Amino acid sequence: MKNILKNKLVLKHALLAAIVILPSSTAFATELDLSGSATSGFLTGAVGGTAIFSETSTHPAGTGVFDPFLTINSQGNSKTEQGYNTDGHTALYLNQQRPEWNNLLKVSDLAKINIGGTNYYAFELDANEPSGTERDHSPKVLLSVDNIRIYTSSTDNTGAVQSDVSKLETPSPLGTLRFALNDPLKSGSNFNITNWVKMAANTDGIADAQGHNGGSGFSDLIVYIPASDFPNLDDYLFFYNLNGAHFQADVAGDAAEAGFEEWRAVVGPNTSTPDSGNTLVLLGSALLALGLVSRRCRVVMNG
Repeated sequence: MKNILKNKLVLKHALLAAIVILPSSTAFATELDLSGSATSGFLTGAVGGTAIFSETSTHPAGTGVFDPFLTINSQGNSKTEQGYNTDGHTALYLNQQRPEWNNLLKVSDLAKINIGGTNYYAFELDANEPSGTERDHSPKVLLSVDNIRIYTSSTDNTGAVQSDVSKLETPSPLGTLRFALNDPLKSGSNFNITNWVKMAANTDGIADAQGHNGGSGFSDLIVYIPASDFPNLDDYLFFYNLNGAHFQADVAGDAAEAGFEEWRAVVGPNTSTPDSGNTLVLLGSALLALGLVSRRCRVVMNG
């Protein structure tokens, strides 16, 4: 299928999970801050269980190389952006950008990555935010990832949703909601942004060594979603993403600005790729931390 990451990266990301994610993970009940010293952690979604979020760095990752299935960009003076993958050659909805960078996925396209005995599907983000100096916590390079919602369906129903955000609520004509960082999507006219990730677009693990700035060219974040959420391999998978909604709620400002954000999937044979044996021990330690640390809910922002 066009515009998807090839299976040669499966092993790379499995090793990354073993080496990077678990030893340095920090967990919060509602906010996961990856803009500072923490490089990874867990968030339990409102639907679909616990996901792993980690800084990562695939290079090069620019346009024409990164091979995205979803590309979104804030419009006008808006500080937020949202969209879900479609057959972009038919139409672009919400804040999608460029038809060739928005493509349909099937569950069977995705490679299973085994971390600590659990299989995951992985999705990688190249965030394109204004540049700041290395690890200076500059608001210019920050971005809030405020929702990820993943639906599956045996048919392509995107034409029944188009740009009507209300049709992304459950039940949705888009399909069955399999994972949601936040559900419902909105509370009245406000986005529900209880669970969220604060990330810096220039701090992706090896940024200091590589001189990485906030623009495209390096990937920034990888998200591991439990594979058990998706029982039907033949289903289409629709990945919704909302960014920037914390730009007023958070004092540092996490607006979606500058260029577009791109998501790609780790694809390959839909069979489990095992990790190293040490990961299970590290995962246990990280889960213990998850049970000990919590934070109060954050404010809900206007949509």
